[in-house]
Amino acid sequence: MMPISARVSRVLLPLLLLILLAGCGEDAGPALDPVVRDSAGVVIAEFPAGALEWPSAFGLPGSPEVRIGVVEGASEYQWTRPVAAARLSDGGFAVLEQAPAEVRVFDASGGFVRRVGAGGDGPGEFRSPVGLAVLPGDTILVWDRGSTRLSWFGVDGTLEREQTLREPGGIRSLRRVALSPGGAVVALGATTTEEDLGNQGRVRELWQVVPLSPASSTLGTVPGTERAIQIARSDAGEIVSVNVQGRWWWGEGFAWSSARGVWTADQLALEARHFDLDQGLDRIVRILAPDRPFSRALIDSLHRVELDRVDDPQIRELWRADFEEREYPEGIPPVAAVFADTAERVWIGLTEPPPERLPSGELTAVRRWVVFEEWSGALRLLGVLTLPPRSHPLWADAEGVLLVRSDAELDVAYVEWYRYAGG
Repeated sequence: MMPISARVSRVLLPLLLLILLAGCGEDAGPALDPVVRDSAGVVIAEFPAGALEWPSAFGLPGSPEVRIGVVEGASEYQWTRPVAAARLSDGGFAVLEQAPAEVRVFDASGGFVRRVGAGGDGPGEFRSPVGLAVLPGDTILVWDRGSTRLSWFGVDGTLEREQTLREPGGIRSLRRVALSPGGAVVALGATTTEEDLGNQGRVRELWQVVPLSPASSTLGTVPGTERAIQIARSDAGEIVSVNVQGRWWWGEGFAWSSARGVWTADQLALEARHFDLDQGLDRIVRILAPDRPFSRALIDSLHRVELDRVDDPQIRELWRADFEEREYPEGIPPVAAVFADTAERVWIGLTEPPPERLPSGELTAVRRWVVFEEWSGALRLLGVLTLPPRSHPLWADAEGVLLVRSDAELDVAYVEWYRYAGG
């Protein structure tokens, strides 16, 4: 029979926990409880603005467990533009470098093992690789945007097969290709090109969401890139040049693969949308928070950041003149990125102007992420996770996160593995 003291403890401890939770502040309850509704088979979870301040139950320690990168040393440890990475089944790491274009494989302690692929146009070579996934059996899948080609490599680095993407689902301008650890590939892009748009000025694309298997049928559409396009033609009507410009506060689309499809986000809306490979759009997670104003003080500070980058007085005057012509929105775009890990969690990156580009140029440094996880068929809030400055997640699971980080003082890049603390 259980002692009386033990039985009393089992009753009092839950009550004490409830009392402590009740004293954590009035926002504790609402931030954890979304309003969930179903709209034509799409589950929508809406969280109040308090979600943006809800602390995560887990975090990162002060230093990584594994750091790959050196200021000076062997070339295999020096990064120019690391753009993607994933963990292997033995705890090692596969990292995609853009210049030179190759995959570098490291063991679990960060020791160099081998190179996979190389720059070029031939089999197993890359022009501008931007995506990587480690599939079952440690097969390495690489997406090369430059040649619009997928390449599969064995664990020993041997090229197994390749596939060139030729307008999947009618997509003519591929903008994102999401690679799932399970092997699924989802393409996102527009059915038009810059040339098709002509000299139309500022336009916003609509992206088709198209899986490569089982068939190239469109799962849906999402807001994509917003750009100002200027096309110059000769007297004969031939295209001489295409000038595409954008601002970081204009509309932009993001995508990251999930276990069953792809998560997408729009820079201008504080939400993420999931497309299932079989069902199409099936889930939306949204935070109902007011816009942060694009204040005069913020605009002035952004201008100062730009001017501090140049010493030439003439260029500074040209930029000041450009400042007078700029149009800023009323509110700051709330979303900077979307990310998903192998533990069925989706991360929404929060904008903190001015945005900082990482060495690859493909990713923006994002410090604060609102993290949600699958729970009993729905999504629940895990809180806001803060990452190191000038970093972006490349891969994560339930144990930790693999980051690319740029050291501002030394101007070098590192790939770092952090094991979560707490939670």
